[in-house]
Amino acid sequence: MMIFYRIGVCVAAALLCFGFAPAQQQTQLAWAETLDAEPNAAIVTDAAIRARLAATGLPWRVRDKLSGIEMLLVPPGAFTVEASPSGADSTASQSPSREVTIAAAFYLGRTEVTQDEWVRSMRVNPSTFQRSAFQATADEKREKNIRAFMDRGYTRQEAGAKTEVVEVEAVDTSHWPVDSVSPADLHTFLSKNALLLPTEAQWEYACRATTTSERYGELDAVAWCGENASEHPHVVATKQANAFGFHDTLGNVWEWCSDRFAPAADSSEMHALRGGNWLSLPVTCRASSRIGGSTGRPAYGVRVARSPS
Repeated sequence: MMIFYRIGVCVAAALLCFGFAPAQQQTQLAWAETLDAEPNAAIVTDAAIRARLAATGLPWRVRDKLSGIEMLLVPPGAFTVEASPSGADSTASQSPSREVTIAAAFYLGRTEVTQDEWVRSMRVNPSTFQRSAFQATADEKREKNIRAFMDRGYTRQEAGAKTEVVEVEAVDTSHWPVDSVSPADLHTFLSKNALLLPTEAQWEYACRATTTSERYGELDAVAWCGENASEHPHVVATKQANAFGFHDTLGNVWEWCSDRFAPAADSSEMHALRGGNWLSLPVTCRASSRIGGSTGRPAYGVRVARSPS
C-alpha cells in the first residue's frame, strides 16, 4: 500500500512540475443550468481572461432557471474610470480618473433582455418596437395620405383607391431587446426572477472587458447606433462580442443600472443608464457615457445581473 501511495505522490509532483495542475472542483449553481463549464476559447480568446474565469471555480456560461436568460461569468478585477474627454457629451458626468475594484465574481446577461424573455415572465410586451407598432405606423401614414387626397376634393372611397395599402412584413421582434419598460414593471420582473440590476461599476467593468479605450472595437462592428440602426433596435448578439463574451453593451438600447444618477441635487430619483442606443451619436456610444432616467422610453432596455450564491 505504501508503494502505491509513493507512486501516486511522484505522479502528482511530476504533473505539477510540467504545469498540469489537478482540475479544480467547480461549484454547482442551484439557480442555473450550466451550459459551458469552461470558457469557449473561440469567444474568450484571451488566455489570461480564461485563467481568471477558471480560478473562480464557477461555471462560465449558464442559463437562469426561472427567467431562461443566458448569463456569463465575470471574474473579479479592476478597471480605470476615465475622466470625460474634452468635447464629449455632457451626459458623461464622470468624476476624474480613478481605479475601481470589482472584488467578487458575478453573472451578467450575455445580451440585453429580449422581448421574448420579458413576455415569458410578464405576459405583456411593453415595447414600442414590435410588429403591431410597425403596422400601426404604416396605417397612420396611409390615413394621412387619404386625408390629403380628400382635402383636394376626392371622396374617401376615391382617396382610398389612390392610396396604397401597406402590409408590414411579419417582423419577428421576439429577439429584439425589450424597451419602454416602466420602473414598476422592471422591479416586478427582477423580483419574480430573483435577478438584479448591475451596479454602474459592474456594468462598466463588464463592458470594458479589460480594454482601456472608450470602445472594445470599431463602432460599426460592435454597436447598433444612430449611424447604422435605421432608427430602431435590432436582434441581440448580431454585433461583435467583447473580450468577456458580452454583446450589445454599446448601442441597441440604454441599459438600466442600480445606481442613482445624481449630478445635481434635484435628480436623485433618476437611475443611471449606460451604453448608448439605436439613435446614439458616436460620442455617447462608449463605455464611460451615462445618462439618467426615471421612466421607461423606447431607447431604454435592461441587462440583468446575479450573484453566484
